Amino acid sequence: MFQLIVKKTISNYQAAHLPEVREKYGTLCSVLSIICNCIMVVFKLLFGFMTHSVAIQADGLNNLSDMGSNLATLFGFKLAGKHPDSDHPYGHGRYEYIAGLIISFLILLVAFSSFKESLMKIIEPEKLSFTWGAVIVLIVSILIKLWMASFNKKTGNFIDSTSLKAASQDSLNDVCATFATLVSLCLSLVTSFPVDGIIGVIVSIVVFKSGIDIFKDTVDPLLGKAPDKDLVEDIYQYVLSFDKVLGIHDFMLHDYGPGRQYMTFHAEVDCDEDMMEIHDQIDNIERNLLDKYNILTTIHMDPIDTKDELTNDLKQQIESIVKGIHEEYSIHDFRLIKGPTHTNLIFDVLLPADDEISHHELKQQIAQEVQKINTHYFCVIQIDHAFL
Repeated sequence: MFQLIVKKTISNYQAAHLPEVREKYGTLCSVLSIICNCIMVVFKLLFGFMTHSVAIQADGLNNLSDMGSNLATLFGFKLAGKHPDSDHPYGHGRYEYIAGLIISFLILLVAFSSFKESLMKIIEPEKLSFTWGAVIVLIVSILIKLWMASFNKKTGNFIDSTSLKAASQDSLNDVCATFATLVSLCLSLVTSFPVDGIIGVIVSIVVFKSGIDIFKDTVDPLLGKAPDKDLVEDIYQYVLSFDKVLGIHDFMLHDYGPGRQYMTFHAEVDCDEDMMEIHDQIDNIERNLLDKYNILTTIHMDPIDTKDELTNDLKQQIESIVKGIHEEYSIHDFRLIKGPTHTNLIFDVLLPADDEISHHELKQQIAQEVQKINTHYFCVIQIDHAFL
């Protein structure tokens, strides 16, 4: 059914990489979700009051908060689709992450409110009034929420939308909550135990955990989450497949929202080759990366001397020294500057992002080992931390 609606309302619906198509998908999912939640709010609150079920009422209020989440998603897509301006030259794509963050806060708010009401029902229980109408409403609600979870998840994966994936998970949480409410209503026929309140507490805890998970998923890209390892490996293999590129380092990938990624790295090239030919290939790589991954890339060329035996020999020795300190350490940009009284060995040492070793102590340790090779060798070291 959803696919039919898509074909009727979204032209060029298969071009998910286009910002205007992504916005249409997000708008469609948000509007459909708002309509579905509005219907469920009315019927759940009505039957919740009729049956004196705090679980049904809490479920209805949860759907009301879902409408707020859907509105946040809708506005998130609208704002994210705005063109870059002088104040935001990288676009407004992160509004979509902010929408997901708002959804997580609303989920946490509803979970807290539901938990409080459920505790009161355990302390001061009220007898539930079983009606088949309420049962039908809850079953229909489960089916609607399953449909909402399905189209939000499929669309979220198709257009790579964090906020739609969060909306899908929220709908699945609602399915669990509504099913629990249905169980408590049925159990009221055979027991006077405050099952309604107990199940309400359990559901509130589940919803709260979901809110925490969604909060983490949406705040990570805002803080600057490390890029996907498989994507980085694929990019490395692709770039190194070009004959002029001898190595890659100082890799950085910035995320300014879905479809708005910017990448920079240094490409090592042979200093003895024609720089114009190398530059032409580097330009082609930048264009190909944009076409292949939809990532705007800037590549810095690092010419290296591959024929000087002393340079190559010392580089291997320094690499062994650094690896001996920590197997995940590496070096790059290695070069020599010879003088009448000493030779400077200039290079960068790359550390893992979470490494906390003292830079001063590390430099001293490397320098002491280099002095064992030749007392006339002095190290000029730059310490870098990986962004992967």
